This record gives sequence, structure tokens and C-alpha cells, in this order.
Amino acid sequence: MNFNNDTRRLGFCETVCETTAEQSLDADINLPDYCPEIQRILKCTVVPNVVSVQNASGRVTADVNAVVRLLYVSENGKPAAYEQSYPLQKFIESDRITSDSAVSVFVNTDYVNCRAVNPRRTDVRAMMTFIFKAVKKREENVLCSADGAGIQTMKEDFDFAALTGVCERAFSMSEVIELGSDKHPAAQIISVSPCAVADDIKIINNKALVKGNCNVKIYYIGEDSGAIESVEHSMPISQIVELDGIDETGVSGLRLCVSSCETVPKADSSGEMRLIDLSVRISAFMIVFNEAPISLISDAYSTDYDVKNVSKSMEILRLNDSFNSTFTNKVVFESIGVTVDCVLAVWCSDIRYNFGSKEDKCVVSGTYQANVVYRDSEGQTGMVQKPVDFDCSFKLRENAERIVCHGSAQVVACSCAVTGDSRLELKSEIAVSGIVLSSCMKKYISSIEISEGSEKHEKSCALTIYFCEKGESLWNIARRYNTTVEAIMQENDGISETVDENRMMLIPGA
Repeated sequence: MNFNNDTRRLGFCETVCETTAEQSLDADINLPDYCPEIQRILKCTVVPNVVSVQNASGRVTADVNAVVRLLYVSENGKPAAYEQSYPLQKFIESDRITSDSAVSVFVNTDYVNCRAVNPRRTDVRAMMTFIFKAVKKREENVLCSADGAGIQTMKEDFDFAALTGVCERAFSMSEVIELGSDKHPAAQIISVSPCAVADDIKIINNKALVKGNCNVKIYYIGEDSGAIESVEHSMPISQIVELDGIDETGVSGLRLCVSSCETVPKADSSGEMRLIDLSVRISAFMIVFNEAPISLISDAYSTDYDVKNVSKSMEILRLNDSFNSTFTNKVVFESIGVTVDCVLAVWCSDIRYNFGSKEDKCVVSGTYQANVVYRDSEGQTGMVQKPVDFDCSFKLRENAERIVCHGSAQVVACSCAVTGDSRLELKSEIAVSGIVLSSCMKKYISSIEISEGSEKHEKSCALTIYFCEKGESLWNIARRYNTTVEAIMQENDGISETVDENRMMLIPGA
């Protein structure tokens, strides 16, 4: 018995671990002597900066520097700020995580409670959630063809998006920002809003060259003025991400995430705090696919032997589209309770998003926190904090009931205008990018087993007359009468694989 089959090795992206772990933070903050006393707390934030992630023998450890940043109104009625850092560590263990897994760690602050015990002491209670996710490339042999021993196969052709490589790489950048002569020296940092955006990705053999910018906007309290001031800075990104197996034919998805951003005011040569030491850690998640046309066997039988087909389901991914765009999200805050004179500072934080599909569109939706510091008509400093929803959609090249999207969304700029006595209008620029894959589940034959000694006996008649109906499949007819589609088509001139009318046909033996 001469029987051969042909398999093809394909790459798939597999999530090997996805779990969360909670971490509480209890802090008693005593203001140093150089800070003014607390009259009223405006906001207390806990910013978790991921300092490092180690993956060793199935144990992933994340080191985090949690920055507690307090913004308050001092006894003289002016805004003031203070921050203090707390080191934290969290780990998970899983025997499915290997050294070649792409491990991502995100930390979200779920809530922060802060109360002033006295004018110089605050009690802070916070809860953070560590999100661990590990993905890796999984290779699988897929049966594509079989012949010999009278084997007949029905095939379906697909344009498959095969995973070439996936990785998570982190890199650090640091620069010193010089405050211009038109700005006051920096006393305390109020907020830091970093954003890393890739402008260009060029793939060569086993490497990807990533170019872009990391933009940072910093609000601080002026040392002499006591007023809120801001400075913006941009650092160029030029990094090489090494990833075995990729080449210029690949289609890549890249997510840049600023996992840590730390700022420290420093004195210049004159002794004034006109320098800000800026350090960022950027995590780059890269995934690369290549188009691989494949044929899957959906059914099989033998005209000579009894066979057993083993079936399994597989997710078929096809490259659909890619997008890289920026859109404006507008929201109005009505009746905030006071008459606003001017906006002193505005920033957005804690963006969370997801991807979905609707008809022929990819839909990006999510929420972020808007923070607006203002001065009211009586000269008092106040603050508005509200969650803001957003959504946008992009037309896809082809319709898809289900999609898989590897991308990101981040607020790259925001502004706020006073449009009424107690009415504010917030505008946010949101950058979204990614690649979209259409997804569907297909059942296919993964192996064909021939039972030796189960030869089929030849029928006595050479031809069988069969009356078929419109819409019948020649494959089903050939399988039923243990012959081949080719033999039926040769015996019946002009017949198609799907019968287009009621008719009589001759069915030859195998």
C-alpha cells in the first residue's frame, strides 16, 4: 500500500498565561519643612512606574516604583505639591512561561483614598492591579494533502496569516530638560504625561528598526511665582528590535507603552532649579505575520480501503487591514458647580481601550480620566476629575464577523476651554494604530488513518444510472458510490462540481 501525506508547519500566537494580582499601598506622608501646610487636598494620585520585568524559569517578577503625588491648596491659597516614592515587587509563577515568551506587565491604580490627618500629614490608602500576560509562538504541523491508496480529498484554500515572531523588549531613555528664561524655576512636580509614538518601522532580516518620538508634558509649581507652569519635551526614538525569523516581507504590529516616567527637578550652574532630569522606560511589543497560502482538507475517503478521519478545529487568521491615525475626542463638562475664571492645567491619564468589529469597520473604544485644575471667579483653586468615553472606527478592506487586532490607543495631547460660567469643553487628541486580522474557525482533517486488510470489493456493475437534483455536490455523490469526482465528470460531459439542474448522470465504478 503506497500512501503519502504532506504537512506544513505554521506559526500561531498562543497566550500561555494571563493573570492579575492585587497589591495594596498604605502610606503616611509627612510634609517636609520646605512644603507649605495643607489647607485643602485637590487630588492624590498613585503612579506605578514599572522599573524592570524579569522572566526566569517560569517566574515573572515585576519591580515597581509607586509614586504618590499629592496636589493641594496651601494656607496662602496657592496650589502646592509633594511626591514620595515606594518600591513594590510582585511575581507570578507558571510552568507554561518559557524564556522565549513575550511577557507584558501593566499596573493599574484601582482607587486612591487620601485624607489630611493634620496640616502636615496625610494618610493614603491605594489598591493596584498587576496584569501579567505572556504570549509565545507555537508551531503546528497542518495536513495539506494526501495521495495514494485510492485517497480522495476535498480541499479549501485560504490566505493564512502565519506568525513569524513575537517579542517584548524594553529600553530606557533619559535627558535633561532646561527651563527657558521665560519660566520660573521648578519647585514641585504636579503631573507628568508621557506618550511614545512610532512613526516608521522598517523590517530587515531578523531585525526591526523603529523610529518615533516620546513626548512628555510636565506641570509643575513655579518656585518664585507659586503658579502652575508647564513644559513640553520630545525625545527621538531610534531602536533596533531583534526578532529571529522576520524579514522585509512581514507585516508588523507594534505597541509602544511608557511603563515608567520619572522626573526630578535639579539646580543648574546658577543654583536655581531650572533643570528637570527626565527618565523613561518604554516597553515595545512587536508581532510579525507573513501571508502563507494554505490548503486544508475538509473531507477524505478512499476508493480502495476503509479510512478513519481525525478532525480538529483551527482559527484561520487573514491579514485584513492596518491603521495609523489620530482623531479628536470632544466632551463638555456641564454645571461643575462654580464659575470658572481660567484653566490652570489639564491632563489625561489611565486610558483603557479595546478593539471590536461592526459590519465593515474596526471599532476602537475605551475610557480615560480627565483632570482639569482651574481658578474660579473668587480666586480659589479647584479641580474637576471625570471619566471620559471615546470611540472611533476605521473601514476595513473586507467585512469580518470577528477580528483580532494588535494595536494601541493613547492620548497624545489635550486642552480645555471655558465655554460658560460653569461649563468646560475638553478636546483630546487620541492616536490609534495597529493591524487587523480577520478570524474564523474552520474544521479540517488533521490525520487520515487507513485500516490495512480492509480492502473494498469492486462492484459488479461498471456504470450506475443516477438521477440527481439541482444543487447536489459531485463530491457527495462520488463518496456515496465509492468513485471519484474526476471519473464522474469524464463520463458526463459539461457537468460541474455543483449540479446546476435536475438531470440523469452515469456514475462509473472506481
